[in-house]
Amino acid sequence: MCDPVTASLAIASFVASTASAVQGHKAQNKAYEANAEMANKAKMDEDRMINLQESQEQEAAATQTIEQNRQTQELSARANVAGGESGGFLNNNAVVQDIVRQGLEANTMTGQNLDRTTAQLGEARLGANTRAQSRINSVSKSERSAVGLQIAGNAIDTAAKFGSPSKGGNSSGSGKAPNIDPGSASANYTTDYSDYS
Repeated sequence: MCDPVTASLAIASFVASTASAVQGHKAQNKAYEANAEMANKAKMDEDRMINLQESQEQEAAATQTIEQNRQTQELSARANVAGGESGGFLNNNAVVQDIVRQGLEANTMTGQNLDRTTAQLGEARLGANTRAQSRINSVSKSERSAVGLQIAGNAIDTAAKFGSPSKGGNSSGSGKAPNIDPGSASANYTTDYSDYS
């Protein structure tokens, strides 16, 4: 049977290594959560900037279209007045149609430019999503199963270090787990590792 001092050392070693594993698990998860929070905040800031730019582009396109329509109406009205004064109604009709056509072409170009900008901003949103996910993935989350395996490994290492010979006597590192009397003082300890999420 293992002597009480060796048993106490084995227990202390196992408890210390297990506590270290649990602490490492908690620290890793805190780092993961902090990193994910920062990544999400950065994405929200980027989304807000993209939305602001999109609103500005839409407003600019609407203003440009209104101005082009105003110019078209103004030029058409001048052409009608000039045609009435000169008596060239047939030629004037062709001029007005050309003015209207140019106004429509300008509005079409404005709409196409807005569509291209909107598509680019959509790509920017996808890029923001990818960057945020990549940043989140850059810090791994600690899994309970990994901590369990580490604790099991600690138990094996402790048994190898403080194990007792097969036929009593002092510890010689035989690789066997220490024999501890359940009623001894060294066996009266608690190790609750359930709270390491």
